[in-house]
Amino acid sequence: MFRKVMAVSVLGFVLAGALVSIAPANAATKISNGVTCPKANATTKANGTVYKCSKNPIVNKTKLTWVSSDCTNSDATYTKLNASYVSLVAGMPATLAALDAQIAAAQQKVIDSAAQADALDAKIVTWQGKVVDFTAAKAALLAKPKPSQYQTAISTYTTAIRSLTSAIASNTAASAALRKIGKTVTTMQAQRAATVSSVTQAKAGVAQAISLRNLICQKGL
Repeated sequence: MFRKVMAVSVLGFVLAGALVSIAPANAATKISNGVTCPKANATTKANGTVYKCSKNPIVNKTKLTWVSSDCTNSDATYTKLNASYVSLVAGMPATLAALDAQIAAAQQKVIDSAAQADALDAKIVTWQGKVVDFTAAKAALLAKPKPSQYQTAISTYTTAIRSLTSAIASNTAASAALRKIGKTVTTMQAQRAATVSSVTQAKAGVAQAISLRNLICQKGL
């Protein structure tokens, strides 16, 4: 009987020892985001991911925990995008004010250019009328029995017609160029709209970045 009791006691002691030795291995803390770590800046690797002992941006910013490199990188991306967004918003009033001033100046230039183009067009119409008159007068002289008697007048008409035709061509081009200035305003207005839209796009980018960061940095990953 005594031997049986001793045998059971010894077996119990051995099993207890075995359980004690196995318990730490089974109870070993799994390395993941949010798990308390021993020393700042210490690093370790688990499941192919590098972790650093630092402050998780979303779990608990007051104590040191393991933070995955993916979390750190995603937080850096968010921080950079958010800083750009804040800077963009802060500078937007000045940017828009400058664009509005440029647009206003361009619009005034369009008005002035349109007036100049109208003046040129009026001259062109007058010159075209003179070309018609001079051409008819020249033709009348050439139709006379002895056109050589009117050679001086014919030459004068020829020179005048050539000069007016050249002036009409150059001023027509100048008028068209003046009227194209209006497209500059359209381009600048499109640029202003794009600038305003960039704020919305930047805000969406920040929202996406913070959502991704919060997902990657959550405790347990």
